[in-house]
Amino acid sequence: MISCIGVAINTTCGLITMYQCVFMYLPIAYPTYAASLFAGNDFARSALAGSAVLFSRPLFSNMGVGPGVSLLGGLAAGLVPRIGILYHFGARLRA
Repeated sequence: MISCIGVAINTTCGLITMYQCVFMYLPIAYPTYAASLFAGNDFARSALAGSAVLFSRPLFSNMGVGPGVSLLGGLAAGLVPRIGILYHFGARLRA
């Protein structure tokens, strides 16, 4: 039950926050290429989701469900502050 709560927190807080920030950042930063950027973003996200099948079974078989979900949740929580870094240094990175 605890691992299901971890998955719910990971999905709602981590992934949705990151997706929304990326979806808002792309058309504002590059309005001319917004359609191509969304297509590339969708392709990269789908490729990652498709490849997750390759690493998820060994991850959960070797680590177990609880530690495996904790690892994925920790990675997602670790990536959330990078959104603020991109927001702060975004103009300098685009230049």
